[in-house]
Amino acid sequence: MADNRRSSTRHAVTLAGKIAIFGNTYDCTIVNLSLGGAQIAASAKQPMGTRCNIAFKVPTLEHDIEVGATVRWSDDKSVGIQFDGLRARDVWGLNEYFKQLSAG
Repeated sequence: MADNRRSSTRHAVTLAGKIAIFGNTYDCTIVNLSLGGAQIAASAKQPMGTRCNIAFKVPTLEHDIEVGATVRWSDDKSVGIQFDGLRARDVWGLNEYFKQLSAG
């Protein structure tokens, strides 16, 4: 039985981003996105509870979304992060982007 405690709908995406973790910034690819967090393709596991910052762009906003986050799970192929909280304009932009994904 799946343990699904997510409060936001997840969307399959392919978005370029930058993640800052342990004082280093890396290019990353977001493969799954919601208002609550993201799944990032990764080549190494990250410790659960690790703090990070992520920045990425969606076509419905002119500015990058930049948000603090916490690693909630990790394996050899991806890392799941939970956002600390998005700004209102970022929530609006993501919701508009998700509408486009659903329509397309």
